[in-house]
Amino acid sequence: MAEERTNAAIKKFKSFLRSHPEIVEYVHENGIKWSNVFDDWVIFGEKNDVWEKYGMNREETEEAPEKKKSSSFSLNKMLKVVDTIDTKQWQERLDTISGALTGIQSFIGQFQQTNEQEKQNNGSGQDSAGQTSTQSSENSPGQNPFFF
Repeated sequence: MAEERTNAAIKKFKSFLRSHPEIVEYVHENGIKWSNVFDDWVIFGEKNDVWEKYGMNREETEEAPEKKKSSSFSLNKMLKVVDTIDTKQWQERLDTISGALTGIQSFIGQFQQTNEQEKQNNGSGQDSAGQTSTQSSENSPGQNPFFF
């Protein structure tokens, strides 16, 4: 089911690119990854200002006069962007990132445990002869050249 949606999305994306060859040309000239372009298409849709950075020539539509009126930040623009976001796909991506971060945290935690165990084993108070050493106030770490 998800694969069918993905295939349909890819077909729509290809259709979008066929109708805007300047985007394809820009991507080839600048070495941009197609996955990034596809992500922009999924997130922002076909009618967004983001395509201007790819060299897309905007046709005169009913949105053009609105842009001339207000080029600054507006709530309407923000709502349009939010409406075009595919929340399910974002949730899947966030879950993937969350899983990766959890893996990294556990990996780092293993190293921290290993380092703590090594410190405990090395700092157990045993000298090389196997006798327990007691450190008096005379032998502080700063005064003993062999203290690590």
